[in-house]
Amino acid sequence: MGRLFYEGKIENTQWGEAGRIITNSDCDYAVEEALSKKALEPGYDYDVSQWTNIAGRDNFNVNGDANELQVATFGAEALRLAMTTQTANLAEAPFGIIRRMCSTCDPNMKEIFYRRLTPIPEGYDLLYNILHQRNDGGGNNRWNEDFHLYSTYEDAVNDENRWLCPNNSFNYGAPFYGECSPDGQRVRDQYSIFSWSPGPRAHVGYYIAKGEDEGLVKVDTHNIRGRDRANGMALESADGKTIYMTGHGRDIWNYDDDFNFKADEIVEADFTAVVKVGAQSTASPQSWSKSGLMVRTDLDPKSAHFSIYKTGAKWICTQGRRNNGEYSRSFSNCVENQPDVAWLKIEKRLDEYTTFYGMEGADGEITWTKHVSEDLPGIGDSSYVGLAVSSASYWQLETVFEDFEISQYYFPSAAPSISSAPTMLAPFTDINNLDLGRVSQSSAGSWDVTSSGADIWGSSDSFRFVNYTVSGDVTIEMKVDAFEGDPDHSGYLHSWAKAGLMMRDTMGKNAMHYSLFVTGTQGLANQWRECTGCNSGHSRTHSDNPRPVWLQVKKVGNVFTSYFKYDEEGAGWTQFGATKTMDFGSELSVGIAVTSHSWGRVATLSGTDFSIEENDVPARKLRA
Repeated sequence: MGRLFYEGKIENTQWGEAGRIITNSDCDYAVEEALSKKALEPGYDYDVSQWTNIAGRDNFNVNGDANELQVATFGAEALRLAMTTQTANLAEAPFGIIRRMCSTCDPNMKEIFYRRLTPIPEGYDLLYNILHQRNDGGGNNRWNEDFHLYSTYEDAVNDENRWLCPNNSFNYGAPFYGECSPDGQRVRDQYSIFSWSPGPRAHVGYYIAKGEDEGLVKVDTHNIRGRDRANGMALESADGKTIYMTGHGRDIWNYDDDFNFKADEIVEADFTAVVKVGAQSTASPQSWSKSGLMVRTDLDPKSAHFSIYKTGAKWICTQGRRNNGEYSRSFSNCVENQPDVAWLKIEKRLDEYTTFYGMEGADGEITWTKHVSEDLPGIGDSSYVGLAVSSASYWQLETVFEDFEISQYYFPSAAPSISSAPTMLAPFTDINNLDLGRVSQSSAGSWDVTSSGADIWGSSDSFRFVNYTVSGDVTIEMKVDAFEGDPDHSGYLHSWAKAGLMMRDTMGKNAMHYSLFVTGTQGLANQWRECTGCNSGHSRTHSDNPRPVWLQVKKVGNVFTSYFKYDEEGAGWTQFGATKTMDFGSELSVGIAVTSHSWGRVATLSGTDFSIEENDVPARKLRA
């Protein structure tokens, strides 16, 4: 065009008009060139309080790597759970809504909303069908039966202004939109196959109507990329008990490992790590896909490690690398023909590492079988401990992990522990494998209770319990002056860390209880478990957490109630939460409970005037 102008064959006005036509008519190359000159990139600045990115490519990649073709996405089970239990407007759209954004598509194709009409079948990977396939997902993703399309979120919620398809026929060769449009005119080449480059459309993202900090929340993982496929992500449930983790990767083998690794921090003490490996799903099942526990010197692909996996062939295998840079090895024969659900465990005691696999009985108890024990000084005194997933394939593998715990272990000291005056030891119980913490009580009646722990929630708990045995009617009270995070981790305090008063049936991790807590940022929380092994219930205030606060829990007969106040000399107690009727039997344990909701980190409750009043027995102020 410039040459024609300089040769005098077109006027300057004609040249300018041609330039405007090119740059103002969705010419992708011209748009990207203009953006790059301003150091900008195409993308979508979405509201993270309302939407969650479930898949994306190029500049919309959920992991933020615009050059990565093996994109990380929600797995099948994570998406099914999020769409049917956690998205907004479930009353109007009970099976969820997906939003597609495409910066390189035609104007009326840049934003499309998919409303699901039927439940996503268990085991069916809807995202894989949308992102990679050109069919109806084996009859599980059919237009007008399983979904409709719309131009706006409001239309999708209210089921108004459905898109139409040419000749009332959806073209499954054009995934997600089927060459349909708002008025039924055929619109071609507005789809994106994520395994193609460019796709034909690049810069595409998919979202669901759920805030990123609600329900399933993305947590950090490490892509250990020894070769060319490692990628993945992890999503944690609100109670911290379940992790939905995906992983691409060629293998954890040879000289260079290629997989997705979730390890939050370095562990420097001896430890026991346990996890339940549950459902797995992938578009390309491989016998040597691996999901399990790993102890690793560092994040280098050649690092020494010791690991136990459940493989795609349902084998349990212990593998690793004795020293950095060595070839991988199996430390024993794999155990074949294992069930779909497997419990795995690694213990470290000095330089000795031992793996176990377990079976869970009807009573919830796990019977462990030792697999391998190895002396591995090459791993070193500190290591990363976490979860590993490798699909042994181009396609991702999703694994559902439950009850992942790391409990640090300390050999008994040769000398007795010494506490500085004026503290004294108080009776306490660690429920369910704690790793860190302490309890101190002064003669003046002040308390400091420090604990780690996974949570007090779901069907089992993990916390420190300063406990006393009582019977009959009882009232417990305490003034909470402060609830603080871990000083060794910049004061980190999880929003659902909990500390306060508890009445508990037994010391079992799944025991009945009735409690009143202060929390990290979630306000006061009244929580309970009405039967052994049942899920927890709760009531809570708004997120304000003023201190000090006085807490009170009462039991009269089998009826439990909770109260609070913010002024010692004020108008009196305010009843809060739910009144519950539960039969704890003739004796129960009452006291102070603390959980950090974060393994390897602690939280500390500081308070005074902890007292127990039983029936006609005068109140006991618990102090030295």
